Amino acid sequence: MEATLWTPLLCLLSLMAIFTSTRGGGDPLDLNGNITLRWDVMSWTPDGYVALVNIANYQQYRTVMEPGWRLQWTWARKEVIWSTVGARPLHRGDCSSFKGNMPASCMRSPTIVDLTADVPLTDQIAGCCKGGVLLTQLQDARKSTAEFQIAVGNAGTTKKTVQMPKNYTLTVPGGRYSCSTAKIVRPTQFLSPDRRRITQALMTWQVVCRHTPPRGYKPPCCVSLSSDRGLKIPCGTCACNCKPSDARSCAPKSPVQCTNHMCPVSINWHLLSRSKGSVRWFEVSISNLNRRANYTDWILMIQHPVAQKFASADTNYWSLPPKLGSMEVVWGIKHYSRGLGPLGSGRSTAKFEISYEGSPGKWNFSSNVFFNGDRCANPPLPR
Repeated sequence: MEATLWTPLLCLLSLMAIFTSTRGGGDPLDLNGNITLRWDVMSWTPDGYVALVNIANYQQYRTVMEPGWRLQWTWARKEVIWSTVGARPLHRGDCSSFKGNMPASCMRSPTIVDLTADVPLTDQIAGCCKGGVLLTQLQDARKSTAEFQIAVGNAGTTKKTVQMPKNYTLTVPGGRYSCSTAKIVRPTQFLSPDRRRITQALMTWQVVCRHTPPRGYKPPCCVSLSSDRGLKIPCGTCACNCKPSDARSCAPKSPVQCTNHMCPVSINWHLLSRSKGSVRWFEVSISNLNRRANYTDWILMIQHPVAQKFASADTNYWSLPPKLGSMEVVWGIKHYSRGLGPLGSGRSTAKFEISYEGSPGKWNFSSNVFFNGDRCANPPLPR
């Protein structure tokens, strides 16, 4: 009986696969989603300036997880980085032309990485040092941004002579962001800690970066289905990768547990027997099958063709404006339903129950599930 429910859903899944695999920058389901870089020039120096750089995640359901973001740009002239606080350049480059004080980086196209929270306080500024992780504002507004300070030399020393860097790129685990050219905007204003004084940057420019799926994109997660009535539909074979033919490649030391689907994350939707009429109850289980990755701050976006009145007592959730069906964002509650540490840590699974109202007898399962912003592979459904 349950198998007959899948015929109309197969058509929708085919449509959604096309819709959500759009190439190019940006997410068709989150058109305004982006990561914005803001450079605030706070002071001029004898040979350049000191700037405060802010990185803010304005995506509704896509995060940046460990090992975090890497920011790169190309200098307009022969600028150097004298120092950074709250982040550091990966490479010094050729600084042989300098005598005495040595710049932190002389690279024409430097790459900056975030610091972790355990660095000395002298290397930190407010808002820094989160290991490159950027959550969504729904999860935690304070953890959706990152900041660092940079002192630039061999640069302009006034608004008329300074030249903005170009060719910004933001690289994250499993993908990258295409960034706009820098644009001068209204100088940022800052409120003093005692809230009695407002200061502003000497100059501000902004860069907007949008996620770009990598070439040969493979989903990092898959969805399986089951029910109390005995329905069992596993993740598709080779859903994320194919199982190595060499058994030695599946040794316990390999990052991802050997399965037929070879996905780092699997998500099971289990239809509970107490579902009646138009109300559906599910137990959702998320399993981290990666021995090295930590997904404690996971977030799901659940897309459903006709669901209404979504609810969950075990997680945080938020409804987004519907596009091709309802869109619900779900994320874990600290010390309760977060879980998803590395495989073998004893906390690699998160479980929670959800319910929604839909059409009686139809549309039991979601049409698409996104894990940390990436669309999971749907299971092969019976015809």
